[in-house]
Amino acid sequence: MKVRWMLLPLAALTVAAAVYGGYIRATLTDYTSGENWEENFQVAEMPEQLMSNTCALAEKYLPTAPYILRVEALGTLEAMPGMSQQRVKVKQVYSGSGLEMGDEIYLYSIGWSVSFLEPASLERSFVNVMDVGRDYLVFLEREIETLDSSLPVYRCYREIWDDKDGDDTEENIGELLIAPIFCYDQKSNVVIKPVDGVTTYVPYTQVKDNEFFGTTPEVVEAWEQLKAEMLQKYPR
Repeated sequence: MKVRWMLLPLAALTVAAAVYGGYIRATLTDYTSGENWEENFQVAEMPEQLMSNTCALAEKYLPTAPYILRVEALGTLEAMPGMSQQRVKVKQVYSGSGLEMGDEIYLYSIGWSVSFLEPASLERSFVNVMDVGRDYLVFLEREIETLDSSLPVYRCYREIWDDKDGDDTEENIGELLIAPIFCYDQKSNVVIKPVDGVTTYVPYTQVKDNEFFGTTPEVVEAWEQLKAEMLQKYPR
């Protein structure tokens, strides 16, 4: 009898989690099913104080990524509870085994999601949604397990070593703050002053044609230099 009573709170939590999950899915469906639904959200721009170190880490560690690919974006952004992904086709393999030209996969990043907190935002790790039909240079970490996908899902490269003290310990593991995805085509990047002066969020409608989101022209210039270096290393 005592065991039965102990299981009741667990059962209640399970039911509550299922109800909440259903609510989140319904909310996502309402807000992400229409055409140009992204324009109802805001998006964060990278602040200037983070850019220098981020570019230095990216330049150093991206060439060590387990998978370096040229892909073509096949599908628009697919939003799910707590994450989002895009379908792509592999067009060239610069590094990594197990993937071949013509394979279709999903790209996913830890920093990608749709948030309904204030302000409601499209979280992108400072890089825009890929345009269908364009080619992109992508740096990936590994395939992840998922129950919601008919295709393999690969996570963007985020985990890097910054072993400043030389002891090679896990405490030095960090994350790359920018999504390592670079369009092979040239795109202009508009800089918009953040709305509230506290966060770096701006209306997505004002920067929807950007490839990258930055708070100042200097931030955008640093990212464009990084992109040029990466595309030179891995030409189309």
